[in-house]
Amino acid sequence: MKTSEDVANPTWLLKRVLYWRMAFFSVIILLAGMAIGASGMFMWLSSQKPKATPSQTMTVNRVMRQLNSQLKLTKPQADQIRPMLRKCVDALEQIRKKARPEINQSLRRMNQGIASVLKDSQMKQWRKYEKQLMGLLQENRVRQTVPAKPKPTQQQTSQKKPSEIPIQPEPTE
Repeated sequence: MKTSEDVANPTWLLKRVLYWRMAFFSVIILLAGMAIGASGMFMWLSSQKPKATPSQTMTVNRVMRQLNSQLKLTKPQADQIRPMLRKCVDALEQIRKKARPEINQSLRRMNQGIASVLKDSQMKQWRKYEKQLMGLLQENRVRQTVPAKPKPTQQQTSQKKPSEIPIQPEPTE
């Protein structure tokens, strides 16, 4: 224990004051750094733009590109068609949102019906197939938003344009 002489010693008191002053300012600097970091992160996140455009806009843009290339639309025509197309895509999206719960319910009923018929060993295989089936359904849904590349056929690989290829009539009986 310190004696009264140590407490009265000015050097010892100065060391204690410097120690607590250093601790106090260290805590202040730590809190200031946390506040600056948090505000910087908030500012950075609020300035970030969405990474992808909504699928509806992508669909409208893709269809407009196709229409422009195939129909050679003028600017006024494209300006008139775009809002109509956007309205139709929005309506279709609303229909999809309304139908999704009904589709999920139908899939659940199908799954329960199939599960009630199968044996345990068959159930394991069914679960694997069910995952594949759901993956195909999901892939089909995703494929609608991403333009698919056409598969080359014999007619496309030849040098003739599709309009130049003669159409042969089907034989009648």
